[in-house]
Order: sequence, then C-alpha cells, then structure tokens
Amino acid sequence: MYHEPSFEPTREEMMDILKKHIPFLNRKEMVSLSEADGRIAATDIFAPYSLPNQDASGCDGIAVSFSLFENGVPDTSRWMEGKEYVYSNTGVAIPEKYDTVIPIEEVTVNENGSITLASVPECKGSEVTPAGSQIRRDELLVKKGETIHPGIIGILGSAGFTYIPVFAKPKVIFIPTGDELVPSGFPVPKGKNVESNSLMVSAFLRRFGAEAVSSPIIPDDLTALRKALSQAVASADMVIIGAGSSKGTKDYTMDVLEELGEVIVQELGVAPGKHCSLTMVGNVPVLGIPGPPGGAQLISQYYVKAAVELLTAGSVRPVPTVSAILEADLSPKWIDFMQPVRLYEKGGVLYAQPLRPFGYTRAEGRDNSRCIFYCKGKTGYEKGTRIDVEMCF
Repeated sequence: MYHEPSFEPTREEMMDILKKHIPFLNRKEMVSLSEADGRIAATDIFAPYSLPNQDASGCDGIAVSFSLFENGVPDTSRWMEGKEYVYSNTGVAIPEKYDTVIPIEEVTVNENGSITLASVPECKGSEVTPAGSQIRRDELLVKKGETIHPGIIGILGSAGFTYIPVFAKPKVIFIPTGDELVPSGFPVPKGKNVESNSLMVSAFLRRFGAEAVSSPIIPDDLTALRKALSQAVASADMVIIGAGSSKGTKDYTMDVLEELGEVIVQELGVAPGKHCSLTMVGNVPVLGIPGPPGGAQLISQYYVKAAVELLTAGSVRPVPTVSAILEADLSPKWIDFMQPVRLYEKGGVLYAQPLRPFGYTRAEGRDNSRCIFYCKGKTGYEKGTRIDVEMCF
C-alpha cells in the first residue's frame, strides 16, 4: 500500500546517500591486456623499464656527431658511411658515437659515397628521440581507479604488460515487473506493452562495467515478487527492479522491499525519474527505477552508474560538463528537474536550447537525455543565463 514518503532527496542528496550505503566490494582479478578496455585499474601500475632504451632516430636521415659542426660547416666531400655518418630510420636506435640526426631530405648522396648537405643541424641532439622519452622506468603509467582505454592499452603493451590487475565486475540483476508487459520480439496482444527496459538497463550496466543479468518479467503478484527479489539478492551484488513503486493498485514493490530490508529512499525530489528508490537488503543494494523509459534512462545514467562505480572502485566519477548560454526562458517548477537541452554553436558561442521533456515518440526524443541541465526547484532561469550542461554519454 502506497504511503507518502517523509523524505524526498534532491539529486545531490541521493548521490550522498548512495556513497554512504553502497558497499565497495574491492574484488580484484587479472585480465589480459587485450580484454582490458573499459576495466578499472585495481592498483597503480609502474613502468618496468625505459623506452626507447637507447637514443633513437626521430626521422629518416643520417646520424652524425654534432662535434663535427662545432667549428662551422664541415667539408663533407670525403665523408664515408660508417665513419662520419650512418643511415638512420625513424624509431631505430642510433650507435652511441652519434648524437644528432639530419633529415634525409637535407642530404644528397654523391657517387663516391660522400654527401652534400642542404642544411646543417642547429644543436646537438637535433631529430633524436632520447632514451626514456616515451616511457621512463618506474614512471606511473596508470593510477588505481583509472578506466583503461585503448590509448592506455597501447602504453601498457609498450611497457611489456600482458596481464594487469583490475577490479572485478559486480553482478547486477535487473527484474522487470508488470502484468501489462510482454517480452520483446514476440507479438503484442491488444492492451499489452513491450518490456524493453531490461535491454536498455543491461546495456548501460555493461557500459558502466558490470555483469548484467535480466530476469523474466515478474507479474504483479506479492508472492512472485517476493520470491524473485529474494533469489536475486541471494546471488547478486546489486539488484535493480523496474516499476511497481508508485501508486497503482498492484504496485507491490515497496511492500516487499519493506518486508525484506530497510528502505532508505522511497522517492526522489527530482523529475523525471521521481519514483526511484533505494533499499538495503543486508549488504545488497536494491535500486528501484521507474517504468517509463525516459525516467528509467535518466536514473540509469546517474544513479545506476554511480552505484556500479561505488561497488567496483569505491568512488563516483563526476559527469563531464560544458558551459553554454541558455537560449530560452525556463519557468519555475514545483520540483527539481533534469531539463534536456540541445547544444549548438553560433558565432563561436555555445548555446543550450531547452527541449520538450514530454510529448514526443521515443524515437523523436531518443537524444533528449544526452545533455542535461539540472534545474533547482522553484527557480526560474532567464534566456541568456550561462549554465552548466551535463554530458551524460
């Protein structure tokens, strides 16, 4: 039975609540470098050696000793390969007796093997890649908690790593609920709707670094819901349950959650996605997300993402923001609101155009959750105001 919540946290308050209650699992594993993209480093990783381990040529050319140029332009008519110069190729180590490289475009090789130079080096070490200039021994390559991306994989590969320590992926089970729902990919009977949030939420979970598992659709039945939640909590690090937490006559989710654990948050003081909840069943967090796809997407982009990061690495990464000029007035609202905007550039200035939060098909509004301006409740914003726009993904 629905009852009015005594506390409806703002988004910032909800984030603080998640940080307080979501446990850091601190589980680690070794993964091959080829499978490390998107994983989170579990330790600091340092370079075991320097690269290049000897001075190397910075371009295709000839390597020389700069001492030959200290008294002006030398007579090169008698220079011979292997004595006064050697050929050098980009990235290849040069013999220790040479310390400077002249680009091959500046060199003419004569028939007798001597050379003529179109220009001379200005300083010792010109066009030379010094030893250790790419990787220094004992240099910090990756910080603990940093997300591995392809550029980092290349660095670690150069440093000789084949396996690295990462935080293990938390297992998250998503439970869709509702008598009105049928699985995607099947005929839709009259009066029914397609359950697609499991596909979207699972995709988000994998993107955030979790192992995603979706349960079958659970009907609006107390016994079935209790059984599904109990089984999920027993086998997962976190459970997400879809819908059933509002004021409908068959919304039993909160009843079951109150029975199984401690409800920390029943509803939020922010929309869309107001009907988001947090319950702790023992040490396992259960996040309730709204059924409407727009709200489910926003909740996933903010709170599900934060929860997965807390489980995995013990901290939340901030959402990137850009500064833009509001292109139209925003009227005050009765509740904090995550306002979708469209960014565009005009005359070298970035503008944010407010978008309709409702009243469009899902396809028409599919990009409406990519850029968000968080509006404080009861606060209006005038056209021309500079705002911070959050880049969700």
